[in-house]
Parts: sequence; C-alpha cells; structure tokens
Amino acid sequence: MSEFRAQLTHEDTTIMLKMCDDAMEALKAKNIDKVLASLCEYNDSTKEVKPLNAETAQRYRRQFTMFPVLSYERKYYSFQLEGCNDVKYEVVFATAEQAGTEEPAKTAYMFNPVKIDGQWVLCVKTADEEIDRTMH
Repeated sequence: MSEFRAQLTHEDTTIMLKMCDDAMEALKAKNIDKVLASLCEYNDSTKEVKPLNAETAQRYRRQFTMFPVLSYERKYYSFQLEGCNDVKYEVVFATAEQAGTEEPAKTAYMFNPVKIDGQWVLCVKTADEEIDRTMH
C-alpha cells in the first residue's frame, strides 16, 4: 500500500465520493458550466492543479453535451497516488427508445480526484496519463 493510501481516512473517502457524485448530479441537471468551472487538470510532474484550459474545457463540454447524463451508477473507485485516483461512473445517455435499441445507450465517465495541501480537488484525466479508453 502506498504511503498516500495509508494516510487516507474514511472522511477522505466520503468527501471525495461526494465531490464526484455532486458533479454527476450537476451533469444530470444539465448544469455543464458549473461542472466545467469545478474541474481542474493535474500535472503530475510539477504537482500543479490548475483550471481546465480552453481546449480541454471545450472537449469536455462536447462530451457532456453529446452524452448527457440521464442516470448514472458509480462503478468503482480506487486510491492510488496523491495525483492519480479513479472514480468511474456508468452513464445512461439515451433511453432504449431514444437509441432505437433494446438496452439504454451507455458510456463511462471518469474523474481523478486529487488531494493537494489537504484539500480534495476534482480533476480530469489528461492525455498524458493512463486513460480509461471508454472515455473517448
């Protein structure tokens, strides 16, 4: 177990999952701007957290618009390192009727919550990190 994981508390887990669930609720309510404003990018080499740049924000805006959250289910979460943690959601973005299929249309969203200076920040996976390919 990493030193980072060893230092986490139950409260850390609760705070981090609530932050991610709140973002999913905001997306479900079509409040994309609120979510984009709360998302950050984490640079592992410099240990910096900064707001999404315009290009990344636009990419996520397109994703959140093309795949709206009708409903979601948290599939898993894992704590790995200070700057690399996963919270993955299965998202229904079209009902079976809308999709013209027997099953609802689904995709996956993944967040990377990062703990910096004792505070949890909601980050996205960036291109140079290990990315869950279902996000694209």
